[in-house]
Amino acid sequence: MSDLKAHPLSDEEVDGLDEAAAGVPAPNTASAFAAEYALPTVVPRHVHPLAVVSVLLAVLMPIVAIPLAHWVMRRLQHHGGRGLAVVRTAIIVGYLNILLLALIGVNVLVAALISPS
Repeated sequence: MSDLKAHPLSDEEVDGLDEAAAGVPAPNTASAFAAEYALPTVVPRHVHPLAVVSVLLAVLMPIVAIPLAHWVMRRLQHHGGRGLAVVRTAIIVGYLNILLLALIGVNVLVAALISPS
């Protein structure tokens, strides 16, 4: 059968485990551990400047902004860097701007064909 019998706990045992025998560190040593294994500090990098330029161009000249934003996205994915969200925003705004201009053009064309002049 099994030797699983309840026995009284000694001063070094917690929950039936002998912490000294198991190699559990003494309490209040977390600061030494954290100092020994701390991660190096990382200097934040700036957003790629062409990503910001592509967002501005997406509002003004979407035909130029979309290829530029795709090029910057490929560059950021291959070489690393920050600004992917900014580039994706430029692509979305550029395509929406082109769609809006196309809808306005169709609307003006239909209005010109229907109007009795």
